[in-house]
Amino acid sequence: MTALSFTTEARQGDARAPGSLARILRSKKLSETFACAEQIHGSGVRVVPKLTASKKYLRADGLLTAEANQPLAIYTADCVPIFMSADQDRVVGILHAGWRGTRSGILKNAVRILRRKWGIAAKAVRIWLGPSIGPCCFEVKWDVASHFPVSRRRIKDRWNIDLIKELRAQAQQLGVKMVRSKSDPRCTMHNEQFHSYRRNQTAHRLASVIMKNS
Repeated sequence: MTALSFTTEARQGDARAPGSLARILRSKKLSETFACAEQIHGSGVRVVPKLTASKKYLRADGLLTAEANQPLAIYTADCVPIFMSADQDRVVGILHAGWRGTRSGILKNAVRILRRKWGIAAKAVRIWLGPSIGPCCFEVKWDVASHFPVSRRRIKDRWNIDLIKELRAQAQQLGVKMVRSKSDPRCTMHNEQFHSYRRNQTAHRLASVIMKNS
């Protein structure tokens, strides 16, 4: 059993456009019946059963499933996509982690659900990250930087924070393994291969998808 994961590129267009993600999944010979999250920049995580029609989970920023051939998707244009595999792919998940979701502990919440529903310990959980804005470009004011003592760095009257470093510290504290070889260090704001809201206020989004193979 394996988990398949990928993030789309800007050349594939806006993954949120009607029919776009189904078309991408079809091109990869995957099930077109996907689950996605409403994404309210919170820490809500939902468990997804086998679906007969694609579904958006309201008030959620993360999804988990133990069902094979059930794609899970989140959309980003600078925030961090977190891919999850638990107990050697028995359960897989996808999380949307902007600064609010990182601050409010979406990773911790997902790990808690894995333990409560499936009895999976944190040490059996692996995560890897998709493309997101890097510390080179994630400039914020003190009201945001104050929440991130691990990575904040002052530059004149502004602060830069590193969400990947923050998530790595959270993973270490939880006992979760971050698979560095699968992490994607490319900055979405620097790299026009990806959509970036901070670069050009685009309404277009990338899709990050994970699926447990049968």
